[in-house]
Order: sequence, then structure tokens, then C-alpha cells
Amino acid sequence: MTASILRHPAEAMEATLRKLALRAENYGAADNYGSGKLIEEFEHKMAVLLGKPAALFLPSGTLAQGVALKIHTEQRKQKRIALHPTSHLMLHEHQGYQELWGLQSHVLGQPEEVLRYADFPNELDVGALVLELPMREIGGQLPSWDDLQSQVAWARERNCAVHIDGARLWHCPAYYKRSLGEISALADSVYVSLYKDIGGIAGAILAGESDFIAQAKVWSRRAGGNLISFYPYILAAQQGLDDNLASISSAVDYARYLGPMLATIPGVRVNPETPQSAMFHLHIERAAEDIARLTERYLSQHDVQVLPPPRGQDRHGYSICEISVGRSTMEHPPEFWLAHVLACLAHD
Repeated sequence: MTASILRHPAEAMEATLRKLALRAENYGAADNYGSGKLIEEFEHKMAVLLGKPAALFLPSGTLAQGVALKIHTEQRKQKRIALHPTSHLMLHEHQGYQELWGLQSHVLGQPEEVLRYADFPNELDVGALVLELPMREIGGQLPSWDDLQSQVAWARERNCAVHIDGARLWHCPAYYKRSLGEISALADSVYVSLYKDIGGIAGAILAGESDFIAQAKVWSRRAGGNLISFYPYILAAQQGLDDNLASISSAVDYARYLGPMLATIPGVRVNPETPQSAMFHLHIERAAEDIARLTERYLSQHDVQVLPPPRGQDRHGYSICEISVGRSTMEHPPEFWLAHVLACLAHD
């Protein structure tokens, strides 16, 4: 493929594994049920990066967040959690927070709008507040720093734990002009993904106070998340951090230019109008099957991947394509993508 707008440069499995084998030569042995130099050094590195005393590697963000919210709500003897209606827990986990972890939900805010302090009621008793930063389902939008601080203050006044769903937290320093540690300091716990923007194979980090992480290890074991070894995932996460972390702030800046450019295409609007993170949504006035057909044909004719498959529809019937900016996107100037997306959608 000559060019792809999709986040990271593509790499064959065998090439990835060869690269990880070379990295593995730095370690004498694999991790074993959460212990060993490889995993302990990595967890320490991630704790420092996120400004927390301790961190735990887990196989998925779904597990990481369930564990975190279980601990917070048990400590406060309140099973109800507050979260936005577009939270991953609400939309993509088959109600696992309820069916598996025994929690209840209270929804804050409107589905198409960023969560704001004005959405928080005066009278509400919850054990934990989930803040997704940035908010994926609405194009990577973020509350202002002052509003975010007000949301956290609301929780603190009520002895409510604050948990950051930071699957894409890596985007936030460029927007808030603050370090990952400063942002994470707002919360009792924070989860980050190791495969989306970082480009690892799979896996997540849950970070927080030392006693919280000690409890998380117990809950991970109970839930079947404490596998005998994670070394391929940890090595891949190390490689991904080396390859991608330093470029994410540049990706945020790039998205701010690319989004408004693509919004000049007839029948296309961008959400948000000025991207706030290294992602945004294109709302395209075409059926999903038409977009899929056009992009496949354009790829076959020009060897250029201009759009991902649509991930849904908005209330106006527009198809939604999610643009996640990464090193692959940034191999070409924004004008390159404007020309190719325009040419692709111009065909019938």
C-alpha cells in the first residue's frame, strides 16, 4: 500500500515478531504470574509516566476498568457509578459492569455533547465517577481544563472516586498543555490502552495508589486476568512506546489542520469542527455501503487507503468514519489527504 490514512504504518506479523525477538534478548526470562524483571520494570515505567505510585499490566481495558470500579465502589459501599451515555462500559461491553461486577449506573450528560460540570446534579450518591479523556464516540472531544477540575471537585465533595478511562489519554497533554502525570493526578485511578495509539499487540495499564494496585492484582486473579506470561504483549508495548509515543502530540496538531480541510468537501462535516485530539469523526452524506465500495475501489486503483469503514450513522443519516491520526497519516501533508478523499467521494 502506497499510503494509508489509518493511524500506524502496516507491519506483517512475522516482521513484528522478529523485532520483538531482538528486544527479548535484553531479558533473561519471561514474566511469571506478574513477577519478573520484564513486567516489573515495565509497570514501574508506566507508573512513573502516569505519575502514580504503582501500575498493573492487564490483558484488556475492559478488565482494567471493571477491576478499578469494583474496588472503588466496595471501598465506599456504594455500587452506583456515574458515567456518560457514550462510555465504552455502556455501549461495548454487554453491560459487564452490571452483569459481571454487580454495579449500577447513573448517566450524566447528553450523548452528542461533551460531559460538562453543568451536567452534574447537586444530589447524587455514587461510588465512582468515570471520565473518558478524550471521548471517543463524539470525535475525541474534551472538556476544558477548568471544567474538568470542577467535575473532579464535585466528586471529591461527595467522597466519590474518580477513574479516568484513558484509552486515548496520550492525546491529552497536547490539548491541556499539561503532562500525563498532571492529568492523571486528578483521578484515583487511570487506565491507558497499549495497542490503540501506542501500537502494541494488546493490553492495558491500570495505575493508582499502591494499596489500590495490590487489590487490583487480587481481583485480576479472581477474574482470570493473571496469565502465566504476558511477555509478547509487554515487549510489543515497549516497542510501541518507542515508535509512537513521541509523535502523538504532533498527531494532535496535524488533526487540527486536517479536520477543517476535509470539512470543505461537499457532503462532509467534521466532529468536532476543530479536532481536540489525534482523532475526529467525518460525517459523510452517503450510505455506509457506498463509502465502503468507493474506498475499496479507490484502494485497488490508486493503492491509497483514504477512509476506514463507517462505524455507524448519526441522527441525520450521515455515515460516520473515524479518522485516527498517526505516523501513517503524517507521512503525507494534509493537502494530500484532502485531494484523495475528495477524489474518492466524487465517484458514483
